[in-house]
Amino acid sequence: MDILNVQLQDGALAAVFFVAVFVPALAGILLGMFFRSNRVANVVASLCIVSCISGASTYFLWNAGIDLSYTLPLPSAAGQYMLSIDQLSATMISFSSVIFMLIVVHVVKSTSDSGCKYSALLNTLFLACFSCMAADTALVLLLSWEMVTLVTFLLSKNGDNEKARWLFFVIAHIGGMMLICAFVYISSVAGTQILSQWRDLGPSLGDMTSTALVLMIVLGFGSKLGLIPFHAWMPNLYASAPIHTTALLSTVCSNVAILVLMESIFTYIGVSPSMSWAAFAIIALAAATALWGAMESLVQKEPKKILAYSSMENMALVVLCMALGAVYIGESPVMAKLVLIAAMLHTMNHAVFKSLMLMTIDTVEDCTGEKNIGNMGGLSKTLPVLSVVAIVGVLSMAAIPPTNGFVSEWLMIQSIMGADLESKAMSLLMPLALAAVGICGMMMAASYARLYGFVFLGRPRSEGMKKPRPMKKGTVFPMAVLALLCLAMGFFATVFMDVLTSGIESATGIPSGPGYRSVMSGELLPLLLGVTVTAVLVLLLWAFRKEKRKARKTRTWGCGEKLDSNMQYSSIGFSQPLVKVFHPFYGDTSVVKESGDKDNKTLVMEFSEPFVKYLYRPVAAIVSVLSERIGRIQTGNIQTYFGYMLATLVVALLAVRLL
Repeated sequence: MDILNVQLQDGALAAVFFVAVFVPALAGILLGMFFRSNRVANVVASLCIVSCISGASTYFLWNAGIDLSYTLPLPSAAGQYMLSIDQLSATMISFSSVIFMLIVVHVVKSTSDSGCKYSALLNTLFLACFSCMAADTALVLLLSWEMVTLVTFLLSKNGDNEKARWLFFVIAHIGGMMLICAFVYISSVAGTQILSQWRDLGPSLGDMTSTALVLMIVLGFGSKLGLIPFHAWMPNLYASAPIHTTALLSTVCSNVAILVLMESIFTYIGVSPSMSWAAFAIIALAAATALWGAMESLVQKEPKKILAYSSMENMALVVLCMALGAVYIGESPVMAKLVLIAAMLHTMNHAVFKSLMLMTIDTVEDCTGEKNIGNMGGLSKTLPVLSVVAIVGVLSMAAIPPTNGFVSEWLMIQSIMGADLESKAMSLLMPLALAAVGICGMMMAASYARLYGFVFLGRPRSEGMKKPRPMKKGTVFPMAVLALLCLAMGFFATVFMDVLTSGIESATGIPSGPGYRSVMSGELLPLLLGVTVTAVLVLLLWAFRKEKRKARKTRTWGCGEKLDSNMQYSSIGFSQPLVKVFHPFYGDTSVVKESGDKDNKTLVMEFSEPFVKYLYRPVAAIVSVLSERIGRIQTGNIQTYFGYMLATLVVALLAVRLL
């Protein structure tokens, strides 16, 4: 009787939890559909925040021992709608809900993207992301993932950016079709679509089939993560879509993809030795994607495009770590545990610093009206608070201690350097993977230094940068919280790592035996490291201020000419040394002469995206030609259409007869 009472109590608490998550957001959707005033828009956004707060409590409820499983009372012909949350999904749901909430708070404070329709779509996106992470049936998972695609497509509308939106929509649905085919096939083999009953289905699927399904799932989710050649939508959509849509797509939606990808490979299908060549292919694809993203970020002129290629590089490193985990799990489970911790921790860290930097750059553009990095500069004096917040985000993206970005990338390097594999092919691959991570880190650090330096330092290069508008009231709050998270997740990284360890052990079946610290070359003490770095910085600042002499103002020598902003080091010049080294990989380069006055001409370096030029445009041209020819059968003659129907019926009857 006592056990029954506990089960009923847990079931009631789980029902209350799911009601607290779904009902406010659903109410926000309904309000947003029928009202249009700004006040109602804020109410709709506030309802989304309430659902986010409920979602943020997921891990704490799970940790309290509550069974967070629920079957929606909405039966369908395709099966039941079931939700079930385990430790790993609870961790990611709570963390993603916090990030989602901070972005929505910025929506309310900035009012740049506010509106009833937009706020209603935000509620829809949150429910779609939550349902996808909590899904316990393939039906809920696939419907939720498709809803994520559809809602982000609708949220990305901003002026005349139809081309960028539709390119995203088409590429995302190519990936979606791969996922539908993979999960429907797995369901047919497993005999059930309940995900909690899928465990190590590889032997039932067969080695070749399992390998093919893993590749399909990686490419399916890779269409949103930006794996080449599916990355073509990212730069233009990042640059043209509302900033909050971009932030959610880059962070929370990526978290969903990584979580389901992890569970699909290590829980549902399982890893077998026969998948080693598939892991090799994924590592090569991820390394190429990371290098491409790092190189492209160095030549972009718009800060949002720099951040787009940054997301591409970071997510590629996460996928690379997951592939390494598949390699390690058979020979060294504890190393697999370490590299998977690095992957999940970096996913979480990326969500923090990327949302921070996207909102920072949006604030810069809103206050100055400038979008080209070549016209920026000098904001550290006019917007000092924004400058401080931005430097924290840049240091985290560049993996500088004691920020969170340093910890996860350091774990990646540790997991690659510490690998001791019997396979000679994989042993040869490890130095290449380490080189890829190192080169990407070097190039991205240069790209981030360029981003911060040419936005906040130096002299203003335009009128908008000289006299920027003040920041909108309250917009700095969510950015300040994210900046503090960048530091807190660096100082207290072991807390997050220990939480992820238990979740990864449960999801992958790795025994809880030796801890991840046992295979590290040194003890990870980020708190001690952070305190040391902070103390050194304080000491240096104190020494500098103590020895600081009386300021003496004098004119800077300008080679005999009057010094102006055009005499500064340009952003293009900053990246040229690395661009020249990697120039052959960038595709065609053109020099365009922009004619102005007779004595004033500008040379502009333009880099084309080879994947768009040599892959997507030819495919689009072929599809257009085929569509045009197929369209000719639409004669408008009803007799012709009856003929088509008769021919189809005859063919169908013959096919049934033959079968």
